Amino acid sequence: MDKKQILIITGPTGVGKTDLVLKLGASVPCEIINIDIGQFYKPFAIGTAKPELSSLSEGIKIAGGIPHHLFDILDTPRSLTVHEYRNIVLQTINKVWANDKLPVLVGGSGFYIQSLLFPLLDLDDRGNEDLASEQFFEEKTQDLWQMLYDIDPERAQAIDKQDNYRIKRALEIWQKTGKKPSDYLPQFEPPCDFTFLVVDRDRDELYKRINLRVIEMIDQGWIDEVKKIKNSEWESFLKIKKLIGYDDILNYLDSENKDRDALIENIQQKTRKYAKRQLTFFRMLNSKLLANSCYPSIDCAKHSAEGVCIKTKIIWTNLTLLTDLNTLFASLKN
Repeated sequence: MDKKQILIITGPTGVGKTDLVLKLGASVPCEIINIDIGQFYKPFAIGTAKPELSSLSEGIKIAGGIPHHLFDILDTPRSLTVHEYRNIVLQTINKVWANDKLPVLVGGSGFYIQSLLFPLLDLDDRGNEDLASEQFFEEKTQDLWQMLYDIDPERAQAIDKQDNYRIKRALEIWQKTGKKPSDYLPQFEPPCDFTFLVVDRDRDELYKRINLRVIEMIDQGWIDEVKKIKNSEWESFLKIKKLIGYDDILNYLDSENKDRDALIENIQQKTRKYAKRQLTFFRMLNSKLLANSCYPSIDCAKHSAEGVCIKTKIIWTNLTLLTDLNTLFASLKN
């Protein structure tokens, strides 16, 4: 491509990102790069809403005639650190540019999206589940938060008291560097110009789609998908990873009185709550982008000292109200 840029398409689970991007591919020469954690894992397809993919070449899948990258990249139960992910994504973006295509990053894992734009301190190459020292493993989350507050009140107050991962990561920074985690807040360093597209729907419609999708996943064999990894190393990994629905199905399989309807209702409720948390995160990320970005229509001197000005386009679209996809796609090209 003459001008190197990327498109990031995100939004809450169940909103219709996959269908949207396949339609986009019919009008924009592009390749898809996955930013959905669950779809990294080879054994998990139904419960992660993985698109129907066929192999194109080594490491590349295809769906709807469009090459897809970073699906099924992990066949062992380990986490992909945000640093590993960012490095792999940057390599993949360069390959897509070399094909004279637009890299389109699609998915709802906000933490990975944020790490691409605001890189985190690279402490080591260990998996996410091992980020904190083993001494923190058995501690209650509220006790860890208090420990962090005693060390760095500023960082502690910025983290939810139940956010076990970020609390442990902050403690790890303190443990390994001897400095306050608030001194290591990530800076805005996107790899190139980018468009950030968040797609949403009216709340009632989104929740109806989520409820229906859970039923469809169960009917498609989600329970059997989980049965296949029962009593394997994947089982303990899933209970730590907390991919929506998988631990519920594991508990369902262990229960004597199997209530399928209760299982479905529980997963539906958890998925709706997850979608709500995603939207909260995207609004927070949107505010960070507005505070740090330059815009194509503005003569910006924000990055003049470095001689670099990253242009950012931010678009929020309600698919419930959208009547013409071509208008949306045209706005992405401009």
